Order: sequence, then C-alpha cells, then structure tokens
Amino acid sequence: MMTETHPELPELYDLDCGEFADDLLFYENLARRGDGPVLELGTGTGRAAIPLARAGFDVWGIDSSEAMLDRARGKAGDGENPHFISGDMRDFHLDHTFDLIFAGLGAFHHLLTSNDQLACLRCVAEHLAPNGLFVCDLRPLLHEDWEAGESAPLLHEWTRSHPRTGETVTKLRSVRADTALQIKRTTLIYDISSADGAVRRVADGGMRRITAEVDLRFTTRYEMEGLLQRAGLTLDGIYGDFDLSPYDNDSEYMITVARAANKERS
Repeated sequence: MMTETHPELPELYDLDCGEFADDLLFYENLARRGDGPVLELGTGTGRAAIPLARAGFDVWGIDSSEAMLDRARGKAGDGENPHFISGDMRDFHLDHTFDLIFAGLGAFHHLLTSNDQLACLRCVAEHLAPNGLFVCDLRPLLHEDWEAGESAPLLHEWTRSHPRTGETVTKLRSVRADTALQIKRTTLIYDISSADGAVRRVADGGMRRITAEVDLRFTTRYEMEGLLQRAGLTLDGIYGDFDLSPYDNDSEYMITVARAANKERS
C-alpha cells in the first residue's frame, strides 16, 4: 500500500502516471459490450474513470485514499462526475451490479496477501452482472528484477516540469525485494526545485523533498488463476498487452479477463 503523508502526493501521482492512456480504449471497448455501469477498483485520481464517464458510461470508482478521490472529483468537474466512493477494494458492498469491473494500472498489486486478494475477488464476483467481466491488469512476476538485499540504489526515474507551478520535479526510486513474500518495497522520492532551477533553502522557496513508501505484491499466472477459481470467477482469457496479444515470456503485462462462474450468460 502507499503511505500518504503529504498533501501534494495526488498531484505528483498525476504528474507521474496521469498521462498514461494505453489502456483506455481497451476498457472503453469492453464497457461497450453491455449497457450497465462500470466499476474501477483503486481509481486513484480518476485517470481511467473520468475519460470513461465522458465517453457516456455510468462509472463508479472506489479508492481508500480520500486525498486521491478529492483530486479526482476536482478534475471531473460538475455534471460529469463519476461516482467516486471512499472504500476498501477488499470489502465493498454496493447496491449495484456491473457489466465491467476492472483494477487498472496494477491496482491489484497493492493487496499484499492471498487472503486480501481473495477477499477482493469475492467482492468482485458478488457485484458482477450475469454477462459482466472482471479485468485485472498486472505486471508479470518474472518481468520484474527480484535481486534481494537490504540496500538498494537510488535511481533517477524522470525529471519533469510541474504543469501548475512550473517547478522542476525529479523522481527518484529505491526498491528492495522480499522474494519469499513476492513483495517489492519501494521508496519514492520527489525532489522539487524552483522554476529557475536554483537550489535554495525551503524557507527561501527552494528545493523540497516529498517521500512515499509503496509495497506491491506480484502474482504468478497460475496463482492468479487459482485465486479467481476460489472466488467463483472463471478465466476467459489472459493477454500480454491491451491489444489482446498472447501472454508469453516477453509480455510486459499480464491482463486477466474473467467472469462470474455461477451466473448464467445470455
């Protein structure tokens, strides 16, 4: 899970991931299969939920972070706001069923035990319409570097201009792998300097540092298939990218598509 200790983290999250759109057409096409609502688990700042709502779908989004949801509501604006709900993807109860439920951009990785994962999938099964689909977008376990160790280098990931303030933001990342638990413990560091690039004291309007700790659990293909089955879901397909290419040794993604096993399909 991500620890939220700073009010700027939702805006920095958007600077980091907000422009990613490779999956949006994929989810839109799946949503067009039916005429019922869509539910996103771990909706964050609305990166996927808002475009889907603007495309005409009835969209719901759950997230455990009120700060992320506040930013999502502000971005959506009046009159086109998806239904953003503060909640836990392991334990949610909505008075709706959904034609599409999805956990995008690796949201499922934030569930750190098999019990947490199973609880989430059972909630999904309860909320799927008879013809509904559940999509889970993960990074393959073997696609990641699992070199274990207590110390990890601090790596530069990117440097970008803050769109609102013009400040220079540099993202650094350090990752420690717990191979026994299949968990990566990541320290994210955002160094923010003044628009002119000068390094000055924080009190003088110069550089400041914002950090966050993120733990992510990675899951194998057959582990995921077993979890789906135990939750009452049947695997429809597994893909290596959003173009529905086959999942293989070189795949950057592991995208599972499942349906409720105990519900009739028309």
